[in-house]
Formats: sequence, C-alpha cells, structure tokens
Amino acid sequence: MFESVIRSPYKGLLVIAFLIVASIPFQKRVEDMRGKFRVVEESLYFSSASLKRFSLGYEELLADIYWLRAIQYFGGRSVEERDPELLYHYFDIITDLDPKFVNAYRYGGTFLAEPPPLGLGDIERGIKLFDKGRKNNPENFRLPLEEAFIYYLYVKDYKRAAELFKEASEKPGLSEFRRASLRGMAASSLSKGGSRELARRIWEEIYRTTTIEGRKEFALRNLKELDAMDMEDLLTWALRRYIEIYGHAPSALSELKSKGLVKEIPKEPFGRGFVIVSGLNKVRSETLLEQELKYNTAYLSGVSRRFKRSFGRYPRDLEELKDFTRENGWDFPEHPLGKEYSYNPETGTVGE
Repeated sequence: MFESVIRSPYKGLLVIAFLIVASIPFQKRVEDMRGKFRVVEESLYFSSASLKRFSLGYEELLADIYWLRAIQYFGGRSVEERDPELLYHYFDIITDLDPKFVNAYRYGGTFLAEPPPLGLGDIERGIKLFDKGRKNNPENFRLPLEEAFIYYLYVKDYKRAAELFKEASEKPGLSEFRRASLRGMAASSLSKGGSRELARRIWEEIYRTTTIEGRKEFALRNLKELDAMDMEDLLTWALRRYIEIYGHAPSALSELKSKGLVKEIPKEPFGRGFVIVSGLNKVRSETLLEQELKYNTAYLSGVSRRFKRSFGRYPRDLEELKDFTRENGWDFPEHPLGKEYSYNPETGTVGE
C-alpha cells in the first residue's frame, strides 16, 4: 500500500496532505459528551464515494487512517459514551474503502455484537458488518466462523449458526483437522442446539485464537461458567439421590461426600461456593446464582419499562407483567431460588 505512495511522491504528498486536513476534526478535544460525538460525526459527512474520489486511488491508505481513528476514539471511551451507530458507520466507511480489510469486519462486528462490558450489544449491526465481510471476502473462513459464534452464543439461532459453521468448513486452504472440526460444530449446532459441549468448543476456539486480552479473559470466564454448570449438575444429582435414600435434604453439602454419593465436593471455579436451593432441590454455584438473579431482574425491569411505553403506566403487579411478557412471546424467567421476585409498581422495578 505505502510502496505505491513512495513510487509517486508528488501524488502521495497530495493525498497525505488531504488526509491530514480531513482528520483534523479528530484532533479536537472537547470535554462534554455532545461535543465529543459532534467531532466524530463531522468526520462522517463525507460519503464513501466522495472519499474514494478524494483519495486518488489510495483507498487502502485512507481506510487505515479511519481504522486508526476508530480505535483511538472508541477505545478511549466508557461503554456509556460509545455510540453503536457511529461505530458501525466508521467500519462501514473503512470497508467501503478497503473491502478486503478482513480485521475491520471481524473486530468491528464482534465489538458491536458482544454484550457489555466487552461490546455494545448491538447484534443487528454486528451481524450486518459480518454479512458484508462474507460477501466481499468469499474465501475467508474466519468471517462465517465468528458470525456463527454470535448466532450460537447470543442470538441462540442454532440453525443459522450451523449454516455458518458449514460455510466456514467449505473454505479453501483449511487443514483437514480444522475442516472436520468445523463440520462437527455444524452438526452439533443443528442436532444439539444449546449444548454445553459445543459452547465449550466455541469458547476454547475464541480463547486460543484471539489476540485481544479482554476477549481472552471473557472467553476464560465463560469456560469457568460451563465448568460450574457441570459441577451444579453433579451435585444436584447427588442431592436428589440423597433425598431419595434418606427422605430429607442434607444439612450441608459435605454429607453428600460422607455418604459416598460424591468423591469430593468440587471447588467452585470462581473461588466461591455451592449452596443448596431447598425449594427446588438443586445445588447452585453462588457466582452463577448471583449472576442469574442480576440478569433476570434487569431483564424484567426492562420489560416493565416497555409496558409503560405501551400503556402509559407500569404493570400493577407481577401477574400483569407476566401476562404482558408471555403475550409478546417473550420468556419470563423463573426466580432461581424458587420464590417470587419483589416488585415496585411505582417505579416498575423488579428486585430479588
């Protein structure tokens, strides 16, 4: 890319001068939020077609400039300050200028789609960027593979995930081992949608291949969560077997070991412990239990706010919230401790 600039020094200097002028808005440091976004929006006033004309054939160089600016702007902001629409437009421009810039699709699409705190949780725009990348780079296997991860882990559309795993497996240049592995992912996604085994393989793949430390830590956390789920299943089986034999629940998990139902009480992967949920005859990881409660209450409070947008008030009680949720075809998650959530009809807030 830069060799062509060197071969035509006068033309190259003209291009670089234009790029420097075009990038001036990025240098402005404005402290208030509105100012920050206005500065970035100014850089988007040029259409991709206009930028191509101005670039005098150096589209890839201009794409690199936008790539660096996108990283500079969005990498230095908190999640609350990051606008998914702005980020999508950045990467849309970058990939219009350089349709073969595979990492722009990969990192932009993943960051848009992954939930906070690692990403922005805008699955629709993330998928749109991946789709564009697959169209422009039909021989690249990583784009359909990483889009399949999004469908499998976040959208829960296992059929579409299987199609993308299969598409990735058909790309040229793969080793037979990698090709067989991708075909196995496609088959598992189709036949055992939501299986922990496949989820584990996906997170292991992400952990092994990512160069982003935060994403590696996120993958490791998800692998620990899967381990904790397996331990919950083992201990729940032992708990229910204990109840069958003795007619009552044990007073402590250690009794499962003393009665020979498990060899050891496993260590919780996050360094906490396991608890007996007596109302459900289950054993739960303290970490996963706390996480599930936090997610459920945030989700249901969000449904309550949507109810208010529709009817001008919050639901009167949990039953009305349940009815609204189910009428819209949404899931109403049960309380993981087997009891009722608390609910404040004045604020629409669902609590533990």
